[in-house]
Amino acid sequence: MKIVKNYKYLKFCKKKINEVYSTEISEYNKIQIFNNDQLTRYGYYRRCDFKKDKIKKIITMCNPLLKNINSSDPLIIGLKCLLKSFVGELIEVCRKVMYEKKDSTQWNNSPVQPIHLNEVLARFFETKNELRLFF
Repeated sequence: MKIVKNYKYLKFCKKKINEVYSTEISEYNKIQIFNNDQLTRYGYYRRCDFKKDKIKKIITMCNPLLKNINSSDPLIIGLKCLLKSFVGELIEVCRKVMYEKKDSTQWNNSPVQPIHLNEVLARFFETKNELRLFF
């Protein structure tokens, strides 16, 4: 009986390892087509993180009934993901605005300025919150 359970567990572990390996391979293949600027931005994206305590504080400011929410709650993790992708899209559009205004001829030549961010937010609110970059 114990051998059968161990065999099922080993089979389950092999399946999980193969799933993780296949997702890593597909992610690696996507990274291979990036140019140097995109690869640099992807590295910054992977390293940036929003603290769970700060997200929790924002949630409790919006809804005081959620002040006892746990830091590992799926709501906080989901909001972190949404916030990270939204900020990434804003920065991407800021880079496009810089290029349109000819403030920078290269993508990584200079940092994003507040004027570029204001322009992007104005576009965002003009289109009724439908900022669509990659769709």
